[in-house]
Amino acid sequence: MISSATIRCEMETYIREQGLTMQSFAEQAGVNRGTLSAIINRNPPRKISVRELDLITKGMGLPEGELYSLYAEECFIQAVPHWRRLKPFLLRCAETGKLECIGKVLEMLLDNLSHIGEIFATAEQMYEQGYQDASKLLYRCVIESEKYNNSERLAISHYRMFQIAIGKDMEANLRAALQFEPYRSWLPVEYRLEALVELLRIYFSVHNWKQFEMLSDELIDLAHTVYREWKDETGFLSSSKGEPIRLRKSLIRYFGQGYLCKGTALQKMGKYEEAGKAIALYADLSWIGPENAEEEQEVQQFRDWAQANLYTLDVLMGKQEILDEYADFLGNHPGEVLSGLATIIQSANIYNFSIDDIICKFTDEISGFESYNDTVNLERRLRLAIQMSVYFFRHSKYEEGIESCLTALDLSFKTNNETVFAESASLLEAYREYAGPAQNSQYRMVMEQMRIRTTLKYTI
Repeated sequence: MISSATIRCEMETYIREQGLTMQSFAEQAGVNRGTLSAIINRNPPRKISVRELDLITKGMGLPEGELYSLYAEECFIQAVPHWRRLKPFLLRCAETGKLECIGKVLEMLLDNLSHIGEIFATAEQMYEQGYQDASKLLYRCVIESEKYNNSERLAISHYRMFQIAIGKDMEANLRAALQFEPYRSWLPVEYRLEALVELLRIYFSVHNWKQFEMLSDELIDLAHTVYREWKDETGFLSSSKGEPIRLRKSLIRYFGQGYLCKGTALQKMGKYEEAGKAIALYADLSWIGPENAEEEQEVQQFRDWAQANLYTLDVLMGKQEILDEYADFLGNHPGEVLSGLATIIQSANIYNFSIDDIICKFTDEISGFESYNDTVNLERRLRLAIQMSVYFFRHSKYEEGIESCLTALDLSFKTNNETVFAESASLLEAYREYAGPAQNSQYRMVMEQMRIRTTLKYTI
């Protein structure tokens, strides 16, 4: 067991070895001489604050946080912890990356449930400040302590763990979504609205259109529930309990997102007539009553998306006569180019018509898609790459087909989309005789990376 005077002994050793006086070390560390004397000479020693510990550590020429492990042992593990001192220590551990110290302290705190509220609040503070790895440790502590209670704290902790887990790996994202989903109904309404939007992104990326439609219906229903609540004089929506609901985004955004996702799900399932009806619902959201210029802009944005998706339905139904009009629309709405091109090329592959002029028109935009790295756009880039591969091969443009296929392979590997990876690999194998040495080398490298990943996956 570490002595309660460990930090004091470290200081005494340093002062002796450096030939310092109490006064000279106090000046060197920037600590009051009387405070330093009380820490070293008083019995029991005066308790050190985290700020004082940081100054002493720096004064001794040690790396930041070097004495935190001893501090945790002395102040919080061998002694009864006081939250007024513990919270600043946990926050400093987060800032300095001393996660092992946080783990030690939390392990001890699990036996004392009286601090769960403070632990949750500190986890939220860490999360908001960007210390996600540290906040995960605290959220896990809350989850372990509250696992038998259907509390808001438990639900929010699971929600935060879900948010932290989201990345480019679609398989990992889906696992995180499935783990979180059962807790979403316990979230406060403002969190639940955001959680549904984030879940929709995951199910869009993995093409689970049934679940995507179900969640979009849930988002629409919840938006209607909030809309029916009255507005008080402060301008904030209030729940039936009279508590203010401070939405992260406007109701226009949630309604629009719900109807947009509903229409997308129906379109992906080939229900074009029903999809058209859903599109009409977000084509004009002015009935919600935009309260400022930003919300008026949102209404216009959903109006533009509705127009784009009406073009999408027409193109998917093979209406080639509107292609030029659609291409002009995309030219005036750069944010729609990626999704629109993927749809146009998909239709060209289904109905076997040429779109070389459209591809040529958007050459610069296609080359710029590499910067689109969020979950939704990664899926769109992947869909575009595989559709372009099919199109080029069918039109005997083998070099372009190989390049698009390699792009699809690379994206599907990065996002861990095994279905599209297999599709891309089989397509490339069918035309591999047209690949050059550099393309073959790139292909072998990606295949080896996937072999290693798959071997590790099934070995573990």
